[in-house]
Amino acid sequence: AQLTPEAVRAWLAHLVQGPVTRFDVPGIHAVNFVCEQALGGGGMASLRNDPLGKGMAQILLSMPVRVAPA
Repeated sequence: AQLTPEAVRAWLAHLVQGPVTRFDVPGIHAVNFVCEQALGGGGMASLRNDPLGKGMAQILLSMPVRVAPA
């Protein structure tokens, strides 16, 4: 419940200029985030060092998430 589009947008604010949409992936307990206006014109047009955004996933892995005690 902590990985909301708003939280991801705030965490990646230095990279993402547009909205963030979250999609739940049923069956594998996963989520997919679409971050708009984040690649500076798209994969082929981007002047960024990471034109496909794979580095953003690594940055997202460093986002703190609280876990309830068992």
